[in-house]
Amino acid sequence: MDENKNLKDNLEPQDAQETEIVQNAEGKQAKSDNKSEKTPKRKNKKARLIVALVSVALVVALVFALLGMRIGGAGDILSDEWKTPSYLRSKTMTILICGADVDEEREGNEEATSTDVIIVANLDLENNTATLLQIPRDTYVGEDLVVTGKINALYNWGYKDEENGTKGIAALAETIYDQFKLPIDNYVLISMEGFRKAVDMLGGIEVTIDTQMDFGDGIVLEPGTHTLNGEMADLFVRYRGYARADIERINVQRYFMAALMNKLMETSTSELVSLASAIYPYLETDLTVQEILQLVLEVKEFTSDSITTVRVPGEPVPAYGIYGLDVFTMHKKALADMLNEYMRPYTDDVPETELNVIEIQNTTDILDDTGATLDEYGA
Repeated sequence: MDENKNLKDNLEPQDAQETEIVQNAEGKQAKSDNKSEKTPKRKNKKARLIVALVSVALVVALVFALLGMRIGGAGDILSDEWKTPSYLRSKTMTILICGADVDEEREGNEEATSTDVIIVANLDLENNTATLLQIPRDTYVGEDLVVTGKINALYNWGYKDEENGTKGIAALAETIYDQFKLPIDNYVLISMEGFRKAVDMLGGIEVTIDTQMDFGDGIVLEPGTHTLNGEMADLFVRYRGYARADIERINVQRYFMAALMNKLMETSTSELVSLASAIYPYLETDLTVQEILQLVLEVKEFTSDSITTVRVPGEPVPAYGIYGLDVFTMHKKALADMLNEYMRPYTDDVPETELNVIEIQNTTDILDDTGATLDEYGA
C-alpha cells in the first residue's frame, strides 16, 4: 500500500453536502433561545493526575504540560459565567479539548474548520483521576441554534442568531455549558495537521484491527497490526465506514488514545522537547503559563487506568430536520445520570429537567455507554 498518496482531499461525502447546505442557508437566519460543595464520588488509589487528556490533541497538550512550556496564545476568551466556581478550582477543573482540521488546502470547506473531535475532560485534582466525555460530532443541538443542527458546526459557522454572531470555541463552550450544565474552565485546540506531525515525530503509532478499513482512493488497511504514520493515523481516527459511523469512530479514538499514551510513556524527554517545539504552531489554548506550571507540580506519572472515558448516550437518527441530515440524538435521562456520576465530583447532581439538550427519540439503549478506563482499550 502506498502511504505517500495525497490523502488531504479524502473528504467525507456528507461533509461536502453539509457545506452546500450551509452556504445555501446563509441569509435565512433565525433567533435561537441560547442560553454547596459535596464529597467526591469516586477514588482511584493507583491513579495520578494527567493535565490535559485528549484524543487527537493528547500528545501536544500533555507534552507542553509535563515540560512546563509555554503554549500558543488563545484565540477565544471563555466567559467566567461558564467556569467552575473559584472555591472549587483547587479540587476540580474541566477542559474542552477539540481536534479541528484547518488545512489551508481545504479552506472554504466546512470540514476545514469543523471540530471532528470534541472531548470534555474533568480533572479531579484531589484524587488524581480524570474522566473524558466524548461528544459525537453529529450530536444534535438544534437547527435554531446552528444551521446544520449539529454540534460540530458551531466552531466554523457559529450561532444563527445574527445579533449574537458568536462562533469558534466560545460558541461550542457556551452550548455545552447551557445544554449539559457543565462548566468549561479552559480549552485546548489542535489542528489535524499538528496531529499528523506529532504522530510522525513519534515514529508512528501501532494499532491492530480485526476488519478491513477502506478509506477510498485505493487506500486500505487490512486486518492485522500496522504502524500508522501521521496521514494514516488521521484517516484512522476519522474513519466512518461503520454501520454506526459516529459511535464506532469514538471507540476507535479511545483505542488510538490508549496506544498513543503507551507510546508517550516510551518516549525520552529530549524527544518530547523536540516534539513540543515542532507542534507549537498548531496548538491553541487559553491556559496561562502560571496555570500550566501549577498543574505541572501535580504531575508525577500517569497510567491509563486512571482515566475513565464515557460517551454521550443516545442513538443515530437518519435524514432528520430541514435538510434531511443524519444526526445523533441525546438520551436526556441517561445523560443526566452519566454526568452526575462521572462529571460532577464536587457539585450537586443536576436533574434531567434542568438540562437543555434536545431528545428527538429514545428507541434503544444499546449505545448508552456505561464508561470504561483507557486500560480496557489499550493495545
